Amino acid sequence: MYDLLRPHFVPDALYNSTKRQAEHAVICQPDTQAKVLDDIRSWAAGTTSTPVCWLSGPAGTGKTTVAHTIAEEYDKSGQLAAAYFFWRKTGDRDDINKLAPTLAWQIAEKIQSAEMRMEKTLKDGSRILLSDLSFEDQLSKLLVTNINSTDPNLIIIDGLDECESQRGIYRLIEWIRSKKSPFRFLLTSRPEPEIKACFTFGLDDGHVDVRIFSLTESKADIQIYFIKQLEKVWPLQQRIVDRGPRHWPSEQDIKRLVDQSEGLFVYAATAVRYIGGEGYPVKRLEDVLELHKGLDNLYRQVIEEATKWDNFDIVMGGLMYLRYPLNIDVLTGILLTFNKHLTSPGILFALRRCYSIIAIPEDNGPIKMYHASLRDFLTDQSRSGPLFCSPAPCHARLMFSCLSAITRAFDDNKRAPEYALASWYYHACSFLSAGVTGGGLEDLRDEELVKKIDLKWVKFWMAESLNGSGLERSMMEFATKKV
Repeated sequence: MYDLLRPHFVPDALYNSTKRQAEHAVICQPDTQAKVLDDIRSWAAGTTSTPVCWLSGPAGTGKTTVAHTIAEEYDKSGQLAAAYFFWRKTGDRDDINKLAPTLAWQIAEKIQSAEMRMEKTLKDGSRILLSDLSFEDQLSKLLVTNINSTDPNLIIIDGLDECESQRGIYRLIEWIRSKKSPFRFLLTSRPEPEIKACFTFGLDDGHVDVRIFSLTESKADIQIYFIKQLEKVWPLQQRIVDRGPRHWPSEQDIKRLVDQSEGLFVYAATAVRYIGGEGYPVKRLEDVLELHKGLDNLYRQVIEEATKWDNFDIVMGGLMYLRYPLNIDVLTGILLTFNKHLTSPGILFALRRCYSIIAIPEDNGPIKMYHASLRDFLTDQSRSGPLFCSPAPCHARLMFSCLSAITRAFDDNKRAPEYALASWYYHACSFLSAGVTGGGLEDLRDEELVKKIDLKWVKFWMAESLNGSGLERSMMEFATKKV
C-alpha cells in the first residue's frame, strides 16, 4: 500500500517535517493565543455534530502557529490522525492532488483498521491515484473508514489560501461538509470571501456542522512575545559581557514595538530576527523604532538596506517569480548564465541583509520567505513603490537564464538543470503576458545575452513570440540575429 502512496506523499507538508523546522515553524509562546487555543480544544473534545472548525484571520495573525501548536499537542496525546500544511509556490506543498494521499499515509500509520481498509481499496483499484479519478473520489476512498472511539480522529489542514488550486479548496470544503467522515477537521485560512462563503453556506438555515473562530490583533500576546524573544536575542549575561545596558529593551521600547506591530505576529517575528541580525542590537532596535506602524514599513526598511548590495535586484526578483523555490546550488546554475558574479557566494552576498525576511537553510535546502506577505508586498506596486519587483523583467531574466543554461548543457553534452527544462516556457509566457513594453527591460537589450542562446529552435520560438507580443522591433531583431 505504501508503495502506491509514496509517489504522491509529501513529507514536507507534515507539521513536524524537517523542512518546516528549517523554516522556523514554532508553537505559540506560553500565555499567548490562550483563548483561541482553548476554544479549539473545547471543539475538538466535543461530541456535538460540528465536525469542522474553521480558524480565519488576516495574514500574519498567527494562524499557522496556532495550527502547529494544536498539531504538536494532539500528536503527543495520540489524538492527531494527520496534518497537512499548505505553502504556496513550493511545488508539492501547494498541490491539492497530494493532499488525500499524504493524509491517508499518516492515518494508515496510526490506525490499523484504516490501514487494512486502504490497502484493500488500493489493491482492488490500482488506478485510484491517477488523474482520471476525481479529487472527491480519492478523499472518499482513502479518508472514509471505520475507526474506534479511542483512535486518533483530528485532521489539521493549514493555509487553504496557500493552495495553488482555489477551486480544489472549494471542492475540499464541500466534500468535508457533505460526507460522513469519522474525522474532525481543523482548517485555517485568511478570510477570503470565496472561502468564507464555502464555510458559511447553509448555516443560516439551521445547519451546525461548522464552528468558526477568528484571529484578530492581540497586543497583549505580542508584548509577551517581544519580551521573551528579545531576551533570547541578547541575554542579560551577554549584555554584561558586552557592557551593554542592563535593562534592555525598556518598557517604553516594548510598548512602541507592540504599537507598531498592529497586532501582527509576523511583524513581531520579523522585527526580532532583524534586531538579532548582524550589528549592535541597541542600534538595530532603534532602527525598527524609527519606523511608522505596519509590516510594510518594516519590509521596506530591510529591503532598502539590502538594495545596496550587488545584484540584489536580480536575485530577489528571481525569488519572487520562480516557479517553485530552489536551493543555492540550483539557483546558481540558473542565474550564473545571466550574470557571471551570481555564484553561490555571490547569491548569498546579495541576500546578506535579508536574513530576517528570507530563510536560507544551512543544509542547502530551498530558499524561502518566512511569510507569504513578503511576496504580497514586493509584487504589489501600490504597497512597495520603487521596491516593486516588476514581473516582466523578472520573468524575462529567468527565461533567458533557463534558455542559456539549456544551451550551455547542450554544448557540453550534459543534462540541463531540471528547473530550466521544466520552467523556461512558463517564464517566457509570463514575460510575454506581462503587458510591459519598455520600462524595466533595459538590462535585457544586450545582444551578447542572446548570443549565448544558440539553439535555433529556441530563437525561432522567441522571434515568433516576441513578434506576436507587440514588443519593440529591437527586441525581436537581436533575438533573431545569426539564426
